[in-house]
Order: sequence, then structure tokens, then C-alpha cells
Amino acid sequence: MLDEYSIEQRATQIFDARSKEYFSEVLSCYVVGNYRSAVVMLWSVVVCDLLFKLQHLVDLYGDAKAKSILDKVKKQQQANERSSEWESKLVELVAEQTQLLDTTERGNLLYLQQQRHLAAHPVVNANFQLHRPNRDTVRALIRNALDGLLTKAPILSRKIADDLTEDLEQASNILMQASGTIDRKKLKEYLESKYFKRFNPEVEKAVFKALWKFVFRLADERNEKNRAINYSALSLLYDRNPAQFQAQIEADKDYFSTIATGGSPIVCLIRFLSRSAHIYGLLADHATVSIRQTAEQEPSAHCLAWFLSGSREKHAALLGEWITGTTYPQIDWETWESLGELSDSPEWDKAVIRLANKYYVASRNYDTADQRFAEVIRPALGRYAIDDCIDLIEGIQGNRETWERRRARDDHRLLRARAVELDPAFNPAQFAVFNEHLN
Repeated sequence: MLDEYSIEQRATQIFDARSKEYFSEVLSCYVVGNYRSAVVMLWSVVVCDLLFKLQHLVDLYGDAKAKSILDKVKKQQQANERSSEWESKLVELVAEQTQLLDTTERGNLLYLQQQRHLAAHPVVNANFQLHRPNRDTVRALIRNALDGLLTKAPILSRKIADDLTEDLEQASNILMQASGTIDRKKLKEYLESKYFKRFNPEVEKAVFKALWKFVFRLADERNEKNRAINYSALSLLYDRNPAQFQAQIEADKDYFSTIATGGSPIVCLIRFLSRSAHIYGLLADHATVSIRQTAEQEPSAHCLAWFLSGSREKHAALLGEWITGTTYPQIDWETWESLGELSDSPEWDKAVIRLANKYYVASRNYDTADQRFAEVIRPALGRYAIDDCIDLIEGIQGNRETWERRRARDDHRLLRARAVELDPAFNPAQFAVFNEHLN
């Protein structure tokens, strides 16, 4: 099978414009067969690119690790201006103190440096011929440099999770909607632009691990304040590669099972598990005990913990019994939104509509009925089928707290209008109590 890798195409993806310009000289030497020159210039481009990336981190993020590396390299250069030892030291420091290079990539760059020395210095073999790398070797060196460094965006130091969460804390005001909730679209754009597109898999896993602790384990004042935005960041990161993070959780079960024993961290975790129920089975028993206990005690957690019921269908049936039972749960509108997002199937949408009907019909006073219609019924009316409308009307007939309240006339006219829209032959007169209070 032919190698379809295109150096020319890959070179268009070099992150730094200066490195891209310098690399064009490498490419021209390679194309015409000047392999010694290509190797020498490639090493120079690599060294410059490392310096450019470190300076980028200092200028854009104020990254202390990057500044420290630059300072150390500068001191080594000043101590011996004729020595090139600082170049290999630069590679080592970047690999040790940042997420930019892994062990293999560091080895590839140091091997490139060795080839550069052979190509640049008058080293001759037994036949008094200069060292001349072959085409395949140079192609491999170029490919490793492109994939391992040049096309990568700068990555912050190993404390990237702290940098990210501190940044989100400062930027939270501009990432909120008017309702006071996180604007996930804005947050996604912000994180993609400033962080995610610069992440490699190792950085992703390090950040995911740290965010898991901040969101699902720690309950101090600062983490409580930032839990919503950190949770949203964790969810967006997870969505980039669910399989990778599931494998990470399975491989480090003890760490990811060390969670809070209750409260808002576990409510958040249940919300997260409702979107990726497979993870629940990867956690240790002591973690699942906390999850089950919180799901029994906290209404929003109880609504979303469908994975404890075995299926969404069974969960919907159990929720219906709970809503119409004696506990009289209060469910906020955000939980209703999340409940509707558990599945995009028409069957689930209908199940949630019927639960909303039960919730409204179970209202025990006028104020509650006002609130439940406004928050739960009215936003969903556009999705109602005619049988859903009839189901709700029949329920209204049996609870005066719904039809006798002051705002019932306006609210229920909306319901009637939806029913007539769906079935022009619909006659509300067949529902005497409901119809009487519309006029």
C-alpha cells in the first residue's frame, strides 16, 4: 500500500506563520534532493518553533512554566555563546514541564538533532565521503517534526486545569444568559477557541481528571460557586471523545469513584450520568451508594437518574407514580429541560409531555398551578399531539386548583387553540368543566 501522506499538504497546517515560512526552505531542499541541507534547516525550524510556542504562551496566557524555560535557555546561551547544548536542553525542558511533547516525540526530535550534527559537520566515512541521509530517512524526520511539533498549537503547562478554571471564573459573566444560566453555545466557542483546539489526548485526559474532582468531589465555597460553569466545561470536553474518557474512568476506577457523599456535587454527577449512563457501571460500590441515596432525596436528581431504573420507559412510569403520589415534588424548569434531553426519540418526547401533564394536574393550589403551567406546559404546547391535549384536559377536569384559578382562562385557551389547530373538529364542550371556565 502506498504512503499517501503529503508533506506539502501537512505543511499548510503549521501553526506559527514564521515556522511555516521557514519550513518552505526545508521543503524546497527536500524536493530537489538536497537532503543534508533539508535536515540542517529542519532542526533550525524545530528549535525556532519551540521558542515561538513558548513565547506565545507567555504573551497570551502569562504561562509561568513557559517563561521559566525561556529564562533558563537564555542563561545557558549567555554562559556559552558558542555551544549548542541549549538546543537539546530546550527540547528536554519542554518535554518535562509542558504537555507539548510526549516521550516518543522528544526522542524523535533528539534523533533529528543527531542527524543534523552528522549532516552539518564535516564528518566523513571510511571512503572520505560526507554523511548523506537518504530520502526515506529525511522524509521520516520531516513527517515526525510536522506531526509531533510544527502543526500543534501551543499547550499550557501541566497546571492547565487550574489555568482553565481560573479563566472561566473570571469570564463567567460574559458566558451567562439573561436567565442566569450558562450559555453553552458561547462557552463552547470560548473553550474551543482558547483551549480545546490546542489540546492533545494527554492534555484532554489531564483536564478531564481535574475537572471531575472540582465538580463531583469538592464542596468548598469556591467550587460551589463555580460548579455550574465547570460542569458545563467538563461536559463539553467529554463530548469531544466519550470513548476516550470512558476508557480513562475504567482504567482509574479508584480516582473517579472518589466523589462527594451527597449534595450538589452528586446532583451534578447524576445529571452527567443521565447523558452517559455507561459510566455508572464503571464506578465502585461506595460511589454508587452515594448516587442512589442522592437520587432518592433530591427531586432533580430523582428525575434524571433513569439509569437506576434500568430503562427510560420504566423510569417514566416510576416518575409518573412519584409525581402523582404523596411526596408532592417540586421540579424546577431546568430539570424539565434536562429530562426532555435524555433522548431525542419521539417516544421519549411523548413520555415527558405526559409527565408534564401529570405534574400540572397534581398542583395543590392556584399559585403552584400558575407556575407549573407557565414553566412546564406552555413551553411544550407546540409539541403536543391531539391525544396529549385531551389527556391534559381530562386531568384538568378533576382538579379545581387548575381550572378555578384567575389565570386559568388565558392559559387554557392556549390549550384549546392547540387542540383545534391539530383537529379542527375538536369540540371542547364535551369537557364540561374545562369548557365552562374558558368563557
